[in-house]
Amino acid sequence: MHSIINKIKYAFLLAVALCLVSCEEVVEVDLDSSNHQLVIDAEILWDTDTSGNTQHIYLSRLTDYYEEETIKVSNATVSITNTSGDQFIFLETAEYGTYESTDFIPELGETYTLEVIVEGEIYTAEETMVAVPDITRIEQDDEGGFLGDEIEVSFYFDDPAEETNFYLTDFETSFLIYPEYDLSDDDFFNGNEMDADFSDEDLAVGDAIQINFRGISEEFYNYMSLILESTSGNPFSTPPANIRGNIINQTNPENYAFGYFSLSQAHQFIYIVE
Repeated sequence: MHSIINKIKYAFLLAVALCLVSCEEVVEVDLDSSNHQLVIDAEILWDTDTSGNTQHIYLSRLTDYYEEETIKVSNATVSITNTSGDQFIFLETAEYGTYESTDFIPELGETYTLEVIVEGEIYTAEETMVAVPDITRIEQDDEGGFLGDEIEVSFYFDDPAEETNFYLTDFETSFLIYPEYDLSDDDFFNGNEMDADFSDEDLAVGDAIQINFRGISEEFYNYMSLILESTSGNPFSTPPANIRGNIINQTNPENYAFGYFSLSQAHQFIYIVE
């Protein structure tokens, strides 16, 4: 999403750190400089239990691997416009690099254009807001997981027929350093019941699982597939920072920004393990 981009980045850095610690010899890794390129984290989520009017966009700069502090980007001009010409202004909050709109109007199937102006350069992206199916039920299996020795929580939904759909879910608990993601499509399940599940050997009675289930576009699905592949395999593979999203620098295309502009209807809820 706060935020997919930041959470994935932390996952990648953790994997690299663990690999380096496990080595018997000190390994010096020569990493390319980031050039402090702009990162635009613009995931617009319309929680079905809210009006969706309050939304946030986060601006930062890509830092080198060994830099510990995130560089927040202030004094930017940030807005989203729909096809009717309604413009929603995102103003910077007291937290540097965080921009907020309190009058955003979410509309399923509507196409929106993002515009971010930073230091005289204009970045734009276009996306359509995607619907999410209703959750029909939630089940807990005390003999779940791959070996049948873990608590497993699953929620179910009916995939809409005669259309192609893509879904992204993240699960968060107090003992996870970063969320676990479930990315799926209806290629083999079109029009049928589908589910997403989470299990962990440390999951126990009383634990709270924060679940964020959203419908996403095919383009965002492809982007997230690359992101997740780059953090779940070899930790020295291409980091997420080298995966470009749908944001274009209209002023200077070579000075591209990282991140993605997406709009999703979402079910956000907490499940307490019984």
